Amino acid sequence: MPDELEVVSFATTEELWAWLAVHHTDHPGVRVRLQKVSSPVPSVGFHDLLEAGIAFGWSESTRRAGDERSYLQRFTPRRARGTTSARNLAIAERLESDGRMTPAGRRVLGR
Repeated sequence: MPDELEVVSFATTEELWAWLAVHHTDHPGVRVRLQKVSSPVPSVGFHDLLEAGIAFGWSESTRRAGDERSYLQRFTPRRARGTTSARNLAIAERLESDGRMTPAGRRVLGR
């Protein structure tokens, strides 16, 4: 079955966080177009996507080719019983101490 997720792009982390603030509870997921380092097009990076996802209870998974300057990262709501790596837990703790963790992110991590 083909992946029918909408493709979206975010030039800044502010755009990404604003999108998640609106859609994190009612969207099935997206493919985020992340630009390669050599691309002149502004784009959030993988780490930006990872942090925002943890904060809002979303998860990045498979990546596939986009075009010659970008790739597409699958980004969907995290399953409540999914596993969380030590790295992601450390990021969640930092986001919490920085005041950037949301109730949705806490809920998914069981906090």
